[in-house]
Amino acid sequence: MPENKFYDYLIIGQGLAGSLLAWRLIQEGKTVLVLDDKHTSSSSMVAAGVINPLAGKRFNHAPHIHAWLDAAESTYSELSRTAQKPFLQWVDMLRLFREEEQLRYFRRLPDQNGIQDLFDGSFPPDNPPQPVRAPLGGFIQRRTGYVRIPSLLAFLAGWLETQQALETASVSYKDISFNDHQVRYGHLRAGGIIFCDGYRCMHNPWFGYLPFAPDKGEILTLQTKPGTGKDMLPDMIINAAIWLLPAGEGTFRLGSTHNHHRQDNLPSTEGVQALLEGMHRVLNVPQQLTLEKCEAGVRPATSDRQPFLGTHPAHPRLHIFNGFGAHGSLTIPWCSKQMVRWLLQAHTLPEFADISRYGSKAGQ
Repeated sequence: MPENKFYDYLIIGQGLAGSLLAWRLIQEGKTVLVLDDKHTSSSSMVAAGVINPLAGKRFNHAPHIHAWLDAAESTYSELSRTAQKPFLQWVDMLRLFREEEQLRYFRRLPDQNGIQDLFDGSFPPDNPPQPVRAPLGGFIQRRTGYVRIPSLLAFLAGWLETQQALETASVSYKDISFNDHQVRYGHLRAGGIIFCDGYRCMHNPWFGYLPFAPDKGEILTLQTKPGTGKDMLPDMIINAAIWLLPAGEGTFRLGSTHNHHRQDNLPSTEGVQALLEGMHRVLNVPQQLTLEKCEAGVRPATSDRQPFLGTHPAHPRLHIFNGFGAHGSLTIPWCSKQMVRWLLQAHTLPEFADISRYGSKAGQ
């Protein structure tokens, strides 16, 4: 990179958040340089990219859910057209009730305005429309699917390189300096810096005051045994505490665990075992799948389960776009639009994501 070039923004991290934000800023004519450590600490490369608009055992939905879904569809479709390869796959989800109380939560859904397109009626116990075990019944969810994140990030890395907007670097916070006019990192100079570096940001000297709640999770890749009939394994996403995702060509992804006490990318024996046990409880013929790969990553989750968007209250050259947890595939496309509007046009950030919700008592 030219040593005397002045960038509008340095972006730390080429995960899904940093990549989509860089893509939007460059589309707006801004000069950007993304600094990434080849995904050494990125959870995006492990994530299955599941899109699920009714979250958790109570099937909660956010007020912005349809805006999130529309932004996800338009963003990933535009990127697919550019790359001439598919990144977003819509697949219906079979939700299996885990406890009797969930049926009560489900019965409340039809009374909630504007979400009738997200689900169908329930099916009775032991009569599921897929080859799975459903002792309590369940229902079919619509507008669900997954994003092929590794493929998308590989494409965006190549695209950023053609824009001279990507550099390999393991950024150390102590090497960042700034004043009222610019930010410096080594020989690089910019008008601002945006931290999209996942859970590592909890150690950031300027944004470490934000309540990150890192969430380690294991995900397994499974392969169908030769000779397995198409009707023996599901072709929908199965969600029953664990989830099982048909990823094409006989491959399935199985996830996911949650551990708030460990922050490493090493699959644990207990996590892998818990997932396999969950799969055996759900599938009719779990023996038709063989374990191919175990992976783990640390999600940049937050204490209130909402992302962190905004500008440091004391240092206007420092920004954050982070904290998307397990729902980044769904929320990052919409949130990246809001972040760009904040940076370039001073539009108000969505209240649920604005870091100003934690006041101005930030580290200096």
